[in-house]
Amino acid sequence: MEKFYNLLASQSWAEILGLVKSEQAVLKNNGMEWETISNLLESEFIQYARKEKAVLISRLCADYIKLCVSGYISVSNTGLKQIESIGFSASLSQSESEAAAFSRLCSYDETALNFEKTSVKNINFEKYSKKTKFARTDWLMPLFKSNQELIFNQALKDVFPTYFIYPNVAVSNLFDFDLIKTHLSSFEREYFFKAIIDFVVYDPIDYTPKFFFEVDSVFHDSAEARIRDNKKNKIFEVAGIKLNRVRISSETLTEKYDFIKEIRKITA
Repeated sequence: MEKFYNLLASQSWAEILGLVKSEQAVLKNNGMEWETISNLLESEFIQYARKEKAVLISRLCADYIKLCVSGYISVSNTGLKQIESIGFSASLSQSESEAAAFSRLCSYDETALNFEKTSVKNINFEKYSKKTKFARTDWLMPLFKSNQELIFNQALKDVFPTYFIYPNVAVSNLFDFDLIKTHLSSFEREYFFKAIIDFVVYDPIDYTPKFFFEVDSVFHDSAEARIRDNKKNKIFEVAGIKLNRVRISSETLTEKYDFIKEIRKITA
């Protein structure tokens, strides 16, 4: 615990959060003391975050939230909402794309949760009534939502070099709704048209889908994400088809190799 107090004295938050991740398993053996230090870190971090520069805080808040979601550190709901609010404001002061990325980590702050829904609607297009003189490539969205998905796509290509691989496939393009709907609850039927599968591998001969993959990460550990995942799992279960969830260590240095090994194990 002395390490934490020394780092707190110098407000070295990057090192503090790194220490939480590396030593939390041992620290949790002393439940009372770990609860005390968790509460202290929460209080001190919020005070620090309110005063520090936005460019530093958005990243630290994101890391703090990830540690909480992964179960490395306990944070009160009130504290987590404050951290989300501070981090979102800091990311928004940098760019809307930063704010959109940060908002996907949030579970409590309503401003962050509603950001993606309202940001596009709130753009004043009157500013752009005249044709722009240059291509706004910064408005374009990449095909993959994360670097991990990009690496997983490369791994799939190595395992299935002759197959067609498509990312972000709508569930409604995979199953006949009229045939499956009677097997689903009302909530699952509503989600059916919103659900997206990370990757689908199609047969190169008859173009039928053969394998279905979800790339899981820390973002799937929140209660809200688990509810969505369970609905998606149910859709595949009633169809008698396996939805393969792949998750590897976030600390691996051989990410593509680990993905290839998992894919081959699943499809063997």
